[in-house]
Amino acid sequence: MEDVLKYVVAKETWPEIIIPDEIKSYIGDRTELNLAEEILDRNIEYGRARKVAIYFEDRRVTYRDLYRLSNKVANFLKNLGIEKYDRVGFRVRNMPEAVAINFGIMKAGAIPVPLNPMWAKKEIVHVSNNAEVKAIFVTGDDKTFGAVKESAPELQTAKNIIVTEREDLEDPFVPFNEVYKESASFEPVRLEVGKPAVVLYTSGTTGLPKGCVHFVENVLSAVYLVGKYVWKLMEDDVVGGPAPVSFAMGYGNGCLVPYFHGAATSIWPGFSVDNFFRFVEEHGITVFSSLPTAYRIILANPKLQEYKEKYDLSSLRLCTGGGEALGAETAKRWMDEFGMPIYESLGATEMVHICISNTCAPQPVAGSIGWPVPGFVARIIDPETKEECKPGEVGNLYIKGPTGIRYWNHPTRPLDEKQKKSVIDGWNVLGDFVRKDENGYIYFVSRDDDLIKSSGYRIGPDEIEQPLSQHPAVEECGVIGVPDPEGIRGQVVKAVIRLKAGYEPSDELKKEILAFLEKHIAKYKLPRIIEFREEPLPRTATGKLLRRFLKEE
Repeated sequence: MEDVLKYVVAKETWPEIIIPDEIKSYIGDRTELNLAEEILDRNIEYGRARKVAIYFEDRRVTYRDLYRLSNKVANFLKNLGIEKYDRVGFRVRNMPEAVAINFGIMKAGAIPVPLNPMWAKKEIVHVSNNAEVKAIFVTGDDKTFGAVKESAPELQTAKNIIVTEREDLEDPFVPFNEVYKESASFEPVRLEVGKPAVVLYTSGTTGLPKGCVHFVENVLSAVYLVGKYVWKLMEDDVVGGPAPVSFAMGYGNGCLVPYFHGAATSIWPGFSVDNFFRFVEEHGITVFSSLPTAYRIILANPKLQEYKEKYDLSSLRLCTGGGEALGAETAKRWMDEFGMPIYESLGATEMVHICISNTCAPQPVAGSIGWPVPGFVARIIDPETKEECKPGEVGNLYIKGPTGIRYWNHPTRPLDEKQKKSVIDGWNVLGDFVRKDENGYIYFVSRDDDLIKSSGYRIGPDEIEQPLSQHPAVEECGVIGVPDPEGIRGQVVKAVIRLKAGYEPSDELKKEILAFLEKHIAKYKLPRIIEFREEPLPRTATGKLLRRFLKEE
């Protein structure tokens, strides 16, 4: 059995980890746990075997179904020679098999490594070799499978690639149907508390993806706290949304959190306005979780009123999201249309899942991401003075709790300088700039990489993009900082805009847009450069704007 800690950053660089008493009490004197046993199998013991665990289009998968298939996956991996603490990757599109694969990997005592469905060959090869993945599960459709097939000759440790929906395969490819031949009984292999259990890789939007290592107790804490305090889950809840399950946000939503609390998930093949209304009604979704982009697309749909009249959304009790700033205007419009707030949150791949949420505050405040989740504490620090910021001042978010930043430190990707500065005096520094008001509510301003520093001001692009997107001519927009051509201000604000059909670029339209913005934001935040373009702006699979590509252009 490999000493998996040899690839984790040195212990003296770890953040302070604070496990809440309620989780210590849950673990008790146990020194070894199997996360699949704790999250999934307990439902069988509690009499939920015939309860629906996963809604997927017209399919209904019970806890018993999920339990049995995950056992078959574990047996299959064991027969392949997968051992305790080996890493096993999966790049599986949203489908019930993906969840069973995740739990099967865990049951075998291996460490799941989700592979982002947006990655091309370069990222797949890097992550697989960096994590020394021994096997990979992949969906057989051309889009998901293609890049993995192309990567296969360069994979150094992945000797088996298990493919769904395909039969005529040659080494190293194995049809997933072989899994169904295995026994549906398996004794879970338990991992030591204080040892890695999951490795989540960042999206790679600022370079090659980096691995974030989460120990047994970190994952269990996140699953426990998010379900109890953020989503407030009960057994009859259904958590739904379009996020890919082999990507960090969707992994927590669809592969971890709901099952610990006996709830169900509704995992979608993708986002569309039609899917939102249809699946909320058909699956009885109670908690909808998605990026702010999804809310804006729903609100902008010209047939919104028709959808509202056609579908029954009465099951929905909580709308939440994160990943980018929502904006007070979107929150207000959603409240006006649907009579419920959107509870913004902040999470990170480095922290497993959500660590700040509006659901943890006394009441939601539009535009705010709320308060730290119980078990976490946060400070806002001025990057120059290193002093704690006063209310209203923009600073760096420092946070600590039961999860934290411990990077996978493999020779194929040594730590860069930014990663080395991600833990300061025991605090996790995620690279998020935020501010806090007098009542303790935290507001997201910008990612460190996206922050615009102009004439001494710290400007978040979201606070310009939100009002700019409300202009009747704007289809979509992105705001970045570029070097000041005059060399005076450091950076100036540049807005990149794709216009709606029927509008033509002109200097007159630029003036009109600036006049519109002046009613919503301070003058020092106004774009000094406006560029119109015809092609869509670059985005991730979940719709998040990739400002890095705009900067590179």
